[in-house]
Amino acid sequence: MSYYGSTDYLANDDFVLRMKDIRKGNLDLGWLKAGTEQIEVHASSPKRGLTYLDLNQGSYGYDELDEMPRGPRGSAPRGASYEIDNQADLGPDLNLKSDVWAYKVASFYEEAVSRQWDATTDVPWADLDKYDTSDEVEIAFAQLCTFFTEVEMIATDLPAKWCWRMNNQFHEVKGFIASQAIDEARHAEVFRKRALAGGVGLMQALPQAEHSLKAILDSDTYSEASAFMHLLAEGNILTMFRFSEFISPTPVDKRMFQLVMQDEARHVSYGLQHLKWILDNTPERKEQLHAALDEAENFSLSQFDSSLFEAMIVLAGKGTSPEQIKKGIEIVGTLQVKQVEEYFQRLRRAGFAERIEKSKFRDLLAAVSLNRQDPAVAS
Repeated sequence: MSYYGSTDYLANDDFVLRMKDIRKGNLDLGWLKAGTEQIEVHASSPKRGLTYLDLNQGSYGYDELDEMPRGPRGSAPRGASYEIDNQADLGPDLNLKSDVWAYKVASFYEEAVSRQWDATTDVPWADLDKYDTSDEVEIAFAQLCTFFTEVEMIATDLPAKWCWRMNNQFHEVKGFIASQAIDEARHAEVFRKRALAGGVGLMQALPQAEHSLKAILDSDTYSEASAFMHLLAEGNILTMFRFSEFISPTPVDKRMFQLVMQDEARHVSYGLQHLKWILDNTPERKEQLHAALDEAENFSLSQFDSSLFEAMIVLAGKGTSPEQIKKGIEIVGTLQVKQVEEYFQRLRRAGFAERIEKSKFRDLLAAVSLNRQDPAVAS
């Protein structure tokens, strides 16, 4: 252990005598006079149940929470009474509301906990045997699932890395990113199961992806990590999920992507609302986030040149004949443009529209002759 108590309580006569006194029925009952605010809350929608939005009142609410809460730095929940001199200081790194907060974060949390699904039973695994797919298509799909498994494992690690470093006054955010870690762990589970259930197993891990994922984990601040992961990486993955549902070889796979998409869309929305909160409340941090996105784009470019996209070409064309490969290249080219277009849309929504003109993705599309139209305008 690295944390030692200053008192051995079994050797503390006052403590032992007090415990014996309580067991005799001599109660102090001082805790009855905690002096905390007394409120009455009700579920605004009986069907939906009691939510964090219903609890957003008085000292228990989050709307009036200051940018720098002066409350406890330990585990005392917001609204509880505490003895500041005797409380353990957990030393949280993220103590400003703008470090972590997002518009609608309480709603995102409630949606997350109400829409949990089970990778073991909610995907009709037994139905896979009903469908015949060619060997090359099944192998290509296993390669795709291997990539998604890599991605989702890091997407599990990132919220777990930062959650414990947040001040406990921000428990709506902590609850949400804890739910995100659960979502991403389930995504890694479902893609791993699919790779094995098809009889192929996991394929090649991609070093390009791994360097990009490491860069997300190594971000200097939570907001930089969020911008990289939510705005760019998970946004791109969400586009790939939609595309993968379209080219899925079986209805089982389509169902799998429908389930993961609902989670991923929620994560991306939180990231957008977090960046909007930063710009509205601490606009001086915008250039720092631009610099972080410069490097995020740089790392993300490498993923456009890997065996991943060859596998997607085989899946999109449904085979490896020259005609099928030609068709697959056209379809995957559309995906690449769509990824950039949707990234630019997210930049606008988050308040970073000026970034579009200097984005490295514009140069990429020009270099590979994919931008038949202005990629800043969604088709």
